[in-house]
Order: sequence, then structure tokens, then C-alpha cells
Amino acid sequence: MAEVKVKEGEELNGLGKMLKETIDKNLQDPKKYKSIEKLKGSVVIKESTSGVAVTLHFKEGEIEIQNDAIEKPKAYQEAGFETMAYISSGQMNPTVALLTGKVKARGNLLMLMKIAPIMVVAD
Repeated sequence: MAEVKVKEGEELNGLGKMLKETIDKNLQDPKKYKSIEKLKGSVVIKESTSGVAVTLHFKEGEIEIQNDAIEKPKAYQEAGFETMAYISSGQMNPTVALLTGKVKARGNLLMLMKIAPIMVVAD
């Protein structure tokens, strides 16, 4: 199955390492891979307390990750460390977090919903 590629020449920050590990595990599940298989575009994930960000680039089943936020992503998601930890551990539903204001999002919200299954630690 697929694996997240790190942008050439980069060593990922802590957020990037955590996301890469989580996504790589989830991509082993064919159902979860199918949810992102046809996606195109970039998503910025930012931890609001520290300002640390990563960008995920989706291109028809391939995913590349890089440090920092790009200028014009297709979708953007920002949350505090605690909220990100609750979401990634499965203790908080990403939709509930968005609706309660714990996560700030803009751009293509449908894309964020499609990547949600690969952002939670696999069982």
C-alpha cells in the first residue's frame, strides 16, 4: 500500500513525524486508503499554541509531507495541542471538534472530512 513521502531534503518537525507515522499505519487499511485515493490538493495542519505547521500534498493516492504551511492550500486546519491529541487518539470526533470551535478550518471542508479517517491512530 501507499506510504507518506517526506519532501526531498527535509527532516520533519515533531508534528510532521507524528502525522506521518499515524497516516502510514492507516494507509495499510484498504478502506482508509480508498478515502484519499482520488484526492488532489494540499492541506495545512497547524498546532496553534506553538505555530508549528506541516503541509500534506495529495495527488491521486500519493501523499507528500513537508514542514511549514504553504501559501494557498486547498484546506487549512488549526487546533491546540490538546485538541489534536484527543482527535488523533480517537477520543474526540473531528466533526464535533469543528462544530464546537476547538478546531478552526477553512477552505475545502469536504477534503478535511475525507482525510479525517487517516488522521486518527489506527486500532
